[in-house]
Amino acid sequence: MSESNQIIRIDGKNVFLEVLNSAFQIGKVQMNFLEYDVTKDKGERIRNEIAIYVDMDKFLVLSNDVLNGRISALAIKAREEQQRGNFKYCKEIWDDIGGISAETLIKRGKERADGRSLSRQIKLTPGDKVPWVVSAETGPGELTKTGLIVPRYTGNKPEVVIRVPISNEDLKRWILIVKAHIEGYISSQY
Repeated sequence: MSESNQIIRIDGKNVFLEVLNSAFQIGKVQMNFLEYDVTKDKGERIRNEIAIYVDMDKFLVLSNDVLNGRISALAIKAREEQQRGNFKYCKEIWDDIGGISAETLIKRGKERADGRSLSRQIKLTPGDKVPWVVSAETGPGELTKTGLIVPRYTGNKPEVVIRVPISNEDLKRWILIVKAHIEGYISSQY
């Protein structure tokens, strides 16, 4: 976490999401999700941390969908499906999957005990008590022939999930600030 690279931070109770510009040169938006315990000593407060990397173009499409109302329309449909199906929660309306291959984990000295790839996902879901929940999750994954790492969770549950509740205003702040930084970076490359 380098504050000099931090574009925006959105806080929840004992969790936060920060966006960094440090991966722009590889065409990615880095988002760190952190869960912490304030009762612990400084330096020992972080309970879980997940770094998510989304392609810039995918983030720009999400930005467009938020700003033109498509995401809000999908949220209305998701809430209707939740009520019709009597589900506890809404289904996510946007997600992006990625991760790190088992081979790369070995090279970095961070091999998983199960020898699998590391799956990472980010999801945007309509919330119940708050308008939105942005979540990051990790767990075992499998590298496909196309190079995508798909989740292969045990019992269909990720190993770690960090959820950050956000308001409608925070959703727009998140999108607008990151979009402006991406466009500024792209412009600076010409």
